[in-house]
Amino acid sequence: MATMQEKLAQMVSGEAEEWYEEGGEEGTYEGEDDWGEEDQWWDQEGAEEEDGWEDEEYDWDEGEEEEELDEWEGEDMILQRCAMGGPNRQRNSGIHTIEIYHPQFYFKQIEMEEWDSRPERYGPSVIGKYTKGIGMIEARFPTDDEDPVSFSLTVTHRLIDRMERLGFNQTSLFNPEGETINAWNAFGRIDIGSESLIDRSKSMKTYVMDLFERFGDGEANIEGVDMYNACYGGQAAGLCVLNWVESDRWDGRYGLAIATDISEAHSAAFFTVGAACTGTLYFPEAPVAHHSHRASAILHRLDFFKPVGWKSMAPIVDGKYSIDAYMTCIELCYGTLRKKLNGRQVFSVTDYNVFHTGGGFHVVKKAFERMCRADDPGSSYDEKQRLVQERLIPSVHLLKIIGPCHTVSSFLNMSSVIMSQWEKGLGKVLLVFTYGSGCAASMYQVRFDDLAWMQPLGQWKVEFYRKAILMPPSTQIHDIYCNTWMRFDYRPIGRELFGIDPWKYELDVYYLMEIDKWGRRFYHRGGVVAPPLDKKFALTVDLAEGRPLRENFKDYSKTEKPEEKPQEKLLEDEWKKLEYDMIFEGGEEEEVVEVAYDRANPNHRIVTVEIKTDRPGMETLEHDGEEHTYQIVGSWSGFKEAEDMEPDDEGGFQYTVTVGENAWEDFYLLQDNNQERKIFPAQERSWKALPVVGPHVGGTKLKKWRIDARDLEDAAEEDVGQPGDQYLVVFTWKKGSLKNLEWDKLKGESGEFTKGKYHLAGSWTCWDFVNLEDLGSGRWCFEAQMTWLGLEFVLAREGDVSQLICPEVALDKEGKPTTTGNSTSSVLSPDTRAEMVSLAPRWKIEGNVGEVFRIEFFRDPDDPEELEVTWERSGSAPVKEPPPRYFLATQQSRWGKDGYIEMRKVGTSSSVAAEIEIRGKQEPFRLVMFKRDDLSIYPDKQDCSQIQAHKVVGPTAAVEGQCWAVGKAAADKAKVGDLFTVLYDTAEKKVTWRKA
Repeated sequence: MATMQEKLAQMVSGEAEEWYEEGGEEGTYEGEDDWGEEDQWWDQEGAEEEDGWEDEEYDWDEGEEEEELDEWEGEDMILQRCAMGGPNRQRNSGIHTIEIYHPQFYFKQIEMEEWDSRPERYGPSVIGKYTKGIGMIEARFPTDDEDPVSFSLTVTHRLIDRMERLGFNQTSLFNPEGETINAWNAFGRIDIGSESLIDRSKSMKTYVMDLFERFGDGEANIEGVDMYNACYGGQAAGLCVLNWVESDRWDGRYGLAIATDISEAHSAAFFTVGAACTGTLYFPEAPVAHHSHRASAILHRLDFFKPVGWKSMAPIVDGKYSIDAYMTCIELCYGTLRKKLNGRQVFSVTDYNVFHTGGGFHVVKKAFERMCRADDPGSSYDEKQRLVQERLIPSVHLLKIIGPCHTVSSFLNMSSVIMSQWEKGLGKVLLVFTYGSGCAASMYQVRFDDLAWMQPLGQWKVEFYRKAILMPPSTQIHDIYCNTWMRFDYRPIGRELFGIDPWKYELDVYYLMEIDKWGRRFYHRGGVVAPPLDKKFALTVDLAEGRPLRENFKDYSKTEKPEEKPQEKLLEDEWKKLEYDMIFEGGEEEEVVEVAYDRANPNHRIVTVEIKTDRPGMETLEHDGEEHTYQIVGSWSGFKEAEDMEPDDEGGFQYTVTVGENAWEDFYLLQDNNQERKIFPAQERSWKALPVVGPHVGGTKLKKWRIDARDLEDAAEEDVGQPGDQYLVVFTWKKGSLKNLEWDKLKGESGEFTKGKYHLAGSWTCWDFVNLEDLGSGRWCFEAQMTWLGLEFVLAREGDVSQLICPEVALDKEGKPTTTGNSTSSVLSPDTRAEMVSLAPRWKIEGNVGEVFRIEFFRDPDDPEELEVTWERSGSAPVKEPPPRYFLATQQSRWGKDGYIEMRKVGTSSSVAAEIEIRGKQEPFRLVMFKRDDLSIYPDKQDCSQIQAHKVVGPTAAVEGQCWAVGKAAADKAKVGDLFTVLYDTAEKKVTWRKA
C-alpha cells in the first residue's frame, strides 16, 4: 500500500495515479489535466458519480493512513505548488483581502432630493426617488486631481503597506526555502479592469508598475495588463488572476486584480455619481475561496457604448434595453449554473447573493427577485422578502454610501458581505453575479473558510468618515473632473477653485499633478502637501523622459500647517451656537451596532458604537428664503388647536394671548401648520427674547414659552397681571437674521377666558384621569372606595400633566417626593410637577378596605391662587375590587416613563393583547399591572424570545434586563415599522406574539 507521502508526491509530480482501498480493489481516475468540473470518478462497483469530487463524499482510508498522518504532527511543512505541466490546481484559491479606496468628497442623497426638487431643476416629483426609489443614502466622487490611475496607485500602495503592517504576507508557505518574499516583490500578476480609460494604448497597469520599479528594486516580472468591457472589466481581471494562481504557471507569488472606476456625472444628474477602487488579493488557501462551478454569458448587444472620439466621458446608452440585457444575462448564467449543478436549486447551495450594480439598490433588488422566481416559481412574497433581508441586504451596505462605480461594483458588494457578516459568514457560500453592458456576465460561488484580512463593517465605517468632506448637493466641483476629458497641458484646479483646504489632502493617496501637452500623466503621493520623493527611489527614466520634478508644483510641505485662528465671535454666531447646543439637554445615547474580533489580533475585541441623537441639523438655523405661515399652540386650548398668527407690517407674525385662571399660559409655534416643524425655546418655560429653536420635530420633551402674570419672587414686573389680561406675542424671522419671539402686555386690555374643568388621577384609576363632579361656585367632588390598591391621587386642570395640582411635600435632591400629602397639606396651584402623573407629589387617604370617601376640591373663582383639597368618610360598602388591568412597558418608552400601552381582553378568552411597533433591531418589553413597577411580569431570562425555554415571573418588582424581545429570533421576521400583537394568557401565564 502506498504511504500518504507517496500519494501526495504522486499528486504533485503528475504521475498516473492508482488508488487502492483496504479491500485491495482498484479504482482509477480519468480526467483532464487538472481537477475540475469535468472529472469523472468510478467507485468500486463502477457506478459513475456526476457531481465531481467533494471532500465530504470521499474519505481517506482509515487506519494506516491516519497513523502516518499522526507521524507528521509537529513537523515543519512547506506547501508545494503544482509543478509546471502537472495535473492539479492549487487548493482553495481565492480572496485573501480586498483593499478599498474611495475619494473624500460626498453628498447625502436626501439633500440631493431637496436640491433637485426645486422648480428650476426637476420639481417635487424627485422627492423620495433617490432614497426610497433607488435606495441610496450617499455618494462619493472626486474632483480633477484624481482619476482611475491615481485610484489604482493608492490601492496598490495601501495594500502593500497593510500587508507589511499586519504581517499577512504568506509567500513563505509556497517558497521552497520557506522564506517570506519582500512585499514589493511578492506579486506575480496584476490585472486592471476599468471602464474609465485614459489612453487607447498605454495600460493603467504600466502606471502601477512604476511603484514596483521604485520600491521593489526594479521589479518588472509581473504579468498582466488592462481589461475592459463596460462594468465587466474588473471581474474579468479577477478571473484571469484567479486562473493564473490556479494554473501550473503560478510561481508562488500573489495575484492582484484592481477594479477602478469613476461613474462620472455632471451636476445635471449628480445623483447617479459614484467612485471607488478595489485591489483584490488572490492566493491559495484563501479565507474566501472560489468554490464549485461558474457560468458566463457573452452576447453582442448595442445597449451601451463609448465610441472613440465621443464628446464626453458619458456613454451612449439605451437605459431600458440595457436593463433587459442585464436580466437576460442573469437568466442565461443561472440556467447554465443550475445545469452544472445537475438541476439543483441554486439557492439551496447559497447563503448570500451579490449582484453587479450599474445603478442603485433598486436594480439589485429586481435582479434578486428575478432569480428568486427562477429558482422557486412558487415562492410567496413574504418568503422573497425574507430572502432579501437575509441574503441580499448584507451585500449593499457599501453600495448605498458610495454609489454605483462600474467595474468596482461586485467587489464592493462582496466586501460588504465579508465585513458585515464577519464570523457569522464562516462556512457559508456567496453567489456572485457580475455584469458589463454590451454585454458580458459571469456567475460563480465563493465560500467563507476563514475571516478575510479586512475590518468589520462598523470599524471600517469609522475610517470611511474620518477624513470625508461633505459637500452641498449644489456643488460643481465634480464637473471640473468631467471637464478634463480630452484635456492636454492641464493642472488640477478643483480644490483651489472651490476653497478646499489643501491640508485636507491625504498623505497616503496619489493625486494627479499634471497632464502635459502630450497627454502624459504624472502623479505624486500626498499631492501638494507631501514633500518630494526620497532620492533613493529615483529612476534613470525620470530624467531621460523629462518627467516633471516635484519642485515644479506647489509645495505646502515646506511650510508648517497653519494653526486655525479662532474667529471673532459675533453675537449672532453665539446665539446660533447656543440655539443648537441647547436644543436638548443630553440628547445623545449610545447603541452598540457591532461586536467583532480583529482578524490580525484575535484577542482584540472591537465594539462599534453608534451615537444617536435627536438633535436637528444645523440647516434648521437658517431661513430657507421661502414664504411661510405660522401658528400658535397653547395651554388655553389644551395644546389641541393650532391658531393662525396674523402677519404684521414689518414682516413678523402676531397673536393676542389672554391668560386664564392659572395666570400663566404656555405655548409653542408651528411653521406651515406642520407638527414636524415646531418652533420652540431653547429652555423650558422660557421668557421672551431668548434663543429660539426650529423648525424641528421637537423631541419627546418639547420646551415651551411661558407668559406668567403671577406676582412671584422672580417675576418680570412688566408681565405681572391677573387672569384676563392680554399680551401681544410677535414672532419674526427674516432671511439672514435670527429668529426672535417677543411679547408685550397690552395696557388696559382684557379678554374672556374659559374656566377650567378638573380631573383626578389615582392609584385605583391606573393614574388615568377621571372627571370631577362640578358642584358650582368653584367646588368639585369625587367619591372613591378603598381597595387593596389604596387611595393615592393628584388633580389636574383639563386633565393636563402640565397643570397638575399637588400637595406641598418634602422633596429629595432630585426633586422627587419623599412623603405624601394629607388633608392639611398646602395645595400647589396648577403647574408642571413631574414628567409623568404617577411620579408627582400626591395625597394619600388612610382607611380600611371597603370604606367610601368623598374628595372635595375648591378653587376660589375670585382668587384662583386660593385652593383647598379635603376628604371625609361617607360610609362603607362591600368591596368592589377593580378588575386586573395589564400594560406593556417597552424599552422605547423608557419602561413606561413616556407612557404605557394597555392590553385589551380578547373576546371571551383568558388572554389580553396589545400592539407594538418595531423601532429598532429588537423591541424589548415587559408587562405591568395597574401601571405599577412592583407588579411587573417578565421572563427569567434577559432579552428572551418566545421560542426560548423560560419561566414567567411575577407580578413582582421588575428586574433590570429581564424582558421579552420581539425580533430577537429570526423566526419573528421583524423589521423596522412592523406591527406585532403581543398576547398574554392570564390563565396559563404565557406570553406570545405574532405579526399584526
